[in-house]
Amino acid sequence: MNGPDSGMAFGVMLGMLFLVVVGGAVGLGAALLIKKLFNLTMAASVGIGLVLVLVGGVGLFAVVFDDLTASWWAARTAKPVHFIVPKGFNGPLYVFFDANGPVVNEVKGRLEVPLSGARSQRVKAGAGLESHYADFEARDTEGNKVPVYLDSGGVQYGLEYRGFWLGDQTGRTFGEAPTEMPK
Repeated sequence: MNGPDSGMAFGVMLGMLFLVVVGGAVGLGAALLIKKLFNLTMAASVGIGLVLVLVGGVGLFAVVFDDLTASWWAARTAKPVHFIVPKGFNGPLYVFFDANGPVVNEVKGRLEVPLSGARSQRVKAGAGLESHYADFEARDTEGNKVPVYLDSGGVQYGLEYRGFWLGDQTGRTFGEAPTEMPK
């Protein structure tokens, strides 16, 4: 354990050990309190105390490692995104997240985004399209599958956007920023 992170790893290990010891003490105290208050057997009291410590430990883990918990929750709750594109649509698409943009409809557990053929489009911010865990798919108006590739993202016109490439990748370039204002 040598290196710049070894001290931090050691500190985290000591912190976890402290939490286990304190959690065990709290669990034992809770078991004794439960035994006295509800006149239960020691085995039942210890069982209830262990359940309380386990629940508290999971809750504590969720609070201490909130970014890990948030990414886990985002991955579990991300809805698939389905683009409906005009027949023959091929090339870049930029989706801008605007608080006042059109609402994205949820149909059968997935977000459906109909496209008009424009290369940039506004959608309601927070609808789920900005999730890094969402699965993206596209079909044209006749129901044929269209390949979807994630491209770039950033901020333009004061709005955050996410870039996609739909269809055949011939002539595809990476990192292009949108050039037209979304409607």
